Amino acid sequence: MTFDCLYCARTKPVSESSLEHAIPQFLGGAQAPLHYKLHNVCRTCNNRLGLHVDGSYAKSWFVTNAMAEAARKYYSGPGQSRSLPLTCIGPVNIPDLLLPKDTVAEYWLGPSGESIIWVRTGDDALYWYSGGNPTRRKQASTVYFLPVTDDPVRLQMGVEALIEGFKKTKARRIFGTKLEGLPPGETYPGFDLPNTADDSTVQAIRTLVQAGSIHAQLHMNTKFDLRFICKMALAVGFSLFGHSYLATAEAAAARSGLWPNPSFQPNVRGSSTIHNNAQLAKVAGYDGAIVILVIRTGGAYVMAMTLDRGLPFVVELCPDTLSSGLIDPALGYSLVLFPQLQRCVELSLPDLLAHVLGHASNASLAAIDKQRQVATTFWNSLPR
Repeated sequence: MTFDCLYCARTKPVSESSLEHAIPQFLGGAQAPLHYKLHNVCRTCNNRLGLHVDGSYAKSWFVTNAMAEAARKYYSGPGQSRSLPLTCIGPVNIPDLLLPKDTVAEYWLGPSGESIIWVRTGDDALYWYSGGNPTRRKQASTVYFLPVTDDPVRLQMGVEALIEGFKKTKARRIFGTKLEGLPPGETYPGFDLPNTADDSTVQAIRTLVQAGSIHAQLHMNTKFDLRFICKMALAVGFSLFGHSYLATAEAAAARSGLWPNPSFQPNVRGSSTIHNNAQLAKVAGYDGAIVILVIRTGGAYVMAMTLDRGLPFVVELCPDTLSSGLIDPALGYSLVLFPQLQRCVELSLPDLLAHVLGHASNASLAAIDKQRQVATTFWNSLPR
């Protein structure tokens, strides 16, 4: 038995089929409804596009940091919530810091503003990826953690965020502050003992932080999201409209955009993330969530996606002559994903807008709103 791969359109044996989350897992796709769990994607496309398409979007400076900020809105404390993502500032030059050959020092912030310096292998090929080339995470590196407070809750939050952020990385973890009461030869739990070179590095970092003169670099690829938008159009279009979607010119254009050819410009209609439409993000977004909308307009179905009321993109999916059992043409469709909570809500666009505007409450979203209020109370209770 065979199948045609959604992404490369090649006929493959069923043995090469793999589970594909139409909405990537970093956006909360693991919790999306079953119709977004696809099996008509070959393992080769799944692996390659995960690294070079999903990764290009997820690891961009804008998206990495937007996801970190979104997670904070539903974080209610250590032991109560998933650990928080770190915020990437970018590669930084640190005076008096001697870096090993072919490495860079990348500056990150913890949830309370902890300074984190990751000395890792550089890679110009994927220069815009926060954290560098994901395939090199198994290469030896060192991460330095400098807390900003001795408050036990904030310290636990920062340590948990660091450990989670580097759990798949071959990195020594160095605690950048001497702790009173620890016996000689011991360090903070979960960290490695520093050597003489580490002590010198920590001092160089501390000097830079105390001087308040950190100048990081922002590496940006202005086309970081174009292939991702095409991939999302294919995956969401197929999830909602089925095989009839694949026969449309829009699907063909999205597939061409997914596999770019310098000599051919596909006719993918829409707007990219960097053409920021603040009004769209405000109206169509949701605090701390990824929102996917599909609406009928101008003879077509159009998909829009926002992240924490920001970073919107829009792409035309298909003619409005197509039908879907999941979409009422008059009401539209929305999917609201909360990666930090590992939850999602599927509802019509009018129901979403009515809830956001306070006209009519949606029970599922109301329960999530209460969790956001708990998180706000938690943050307000912390010592500053």
